[in-house]
Amino acid sequence: MPMSQIRTAFYETPRMTFHCRIHGDEDGLPMLLLHGSFASSRWWEPFLNILPNEILAVAPDLRGCGQSDKSETGYAIEEQAEDVWALVQALEWDEFDLVGHSSGGAIAMEFALQHMERLHSLILVDSAPAEGVFTPVDAYVLLERMKTDPELLREGLKVLMPTWHDDEGDPERRRFLDQLVADAQQMAPAAFTAIADALGRWNRFHEVRHLTLPTLLIWGDQDEIVDRDATTRTLIAIPGAANLEILRQVGHSPMIEAPVALAERMIDFITDEFEEYEAIREMAEEEE
Repeated sequence: MPMSQIRTAFYETPRMTFHCRIHGDEDGLPMLLLHGSFASSRWWEPFLNILPNEILAVAPDLRGCGQSDKSETGYAIEEQAEDVWALVQALEWDEFDLVGHSSGGAIAMEFALQHMERLHSLILVDSAPAEGVFTPVDAYVLLERMKTDPELLREGLKVLMPTWHDDEGDPERRRFLDQLVADAQQMAPAAFTAIADALGRWNRFHEVRHLTLPTLLIWGDQDEIVDRDATTRTLIAIPGAANLEILRQVGHSPMIEAPVALAERMIDFITDEFEEYEAIREMAEEEE
């Protein structure tokens, strides 16, 4: 990776204290990046390092993760969307692009349903589907084991990035994966299973018909966590979602596996004029 221009900051809010990784000029186009389960803002580093400075990207450690506050409760998708709202108020942003990866996509959709007027666009990257995710009982057993089994945790994280490997011949990659494993080990104990439980209790499939803002879905065709059918259902359910961008030979974590391709598609999208979305909004209003 090139020399990092990433800086860090802590933001205190009435709900919690956030640790964030930040890249870009203070007067740049604001973009908020939400990570997924077993992750932290560190997952966005390869992506942040190639963004132009004209984009002010902020990647927070969500509740229970990284260096942000850790708690035993507060992991429901609705509660985490309120956490994000508190952070947005601390950042004093009026309008911004919101990006959600994996379970962070569910949080992003929930946030958009509550505060759509604050969003310039919504981008869902290998996102949890709008109908939520059912986790079988045997998977909960594995999640519990991961609390105390770093090798199992490491193998679990590798499934999330199947086209990116900690090659023995690439010490930098191995060191980065070591850091991701360490971050996951330091999650709040409750978070290991609470986020999966939250996704099982969350379903906004019918409500997302109100999302008329410009929305882009991005999906890696080697994703072993979220399949194309689930992603397509979300695409069809959101009126503002006009396209599904498919990244070839990329798994569940494009920000690590293919950061350049991800950045190109996202930048093309957020710099669009979005004129056609006015018609989408008018049609949705007429149907209501």
